[in-house]
Amino acid sequence: MLFISHFFIGFIVSFLGTIPPSTFNLLAIKRATSTGLRKAMLFAAGAVSVEFFYCFIAVIFSRYFLSHKSVADFIEIVAVPAFLILAYVFLTKKHKEPTENEQHPKGSNDYAQGLFIGVINFTQITFWLGYSTYFISTGWMKDDLLLMTTFVVGVCSGSMAMLFIYAYYCKKWFYGNAPSLFSEKMLNKVVGYIFLGLALLQAGKLLWEWWK
Repeated sequence: MLFISHFFIGFIVSFLGTIPPSTFNLLAIKRATSTGLRKAMLFAAGAVSVEFFYCFIAVIFSRYFLSHKSVADFIEIVAVPAFLILAYVFLTKKHKEPTENEQHPKGSNDYAQGLFIGVINFTQITFWLGYSTYFISTGWMKDDLLLMTTFVVGVCSGSMAMLFIYAYYCKKWFYGNAPSLFSEKMLNKVVGYIFLGLALLQAGKLLWEWWK
């Protein structure tokens, strides 16, 4: 029973947390509408692989981070320039018409790109650090390695489920009716502005904590 509860707590929190528009689900949509659902899920698998690693670190070392706040602070500071760099890359990326090989690619680096986007999103550590600390303090999550790992598996399953829903249904329902909304140029701009917004929010959060 404990394994089931730990899995579903992680699944529900991650599933709901992936609903708001973010770089992960928008880029998954981009791949689904341009190169197909399989490649979109390869990208999602790369991003979720990193989320597993980051979430596992946050859960296992939650008490260490709490007693060494400088480590968590450093992660949050580094996230600001990382987000700004990614915002610049996407906002300045020039659109070009895909070649025949790009429209129907034989190979793919979608998984590697998912890994990169996941790795650069350091704030996942502090995000799951907050949740894991809360769940442990309330007794919803036990301080046990196997149960914590089950929670992390639930987190990754929830993320994959929501990313699949985004990619599948946006391709099926919306792309055929309004392809301009999901063009490479439009999605690059949206993703770029999301990264810019994340950088500003993160910088604002740091300034607010410093001012207090």
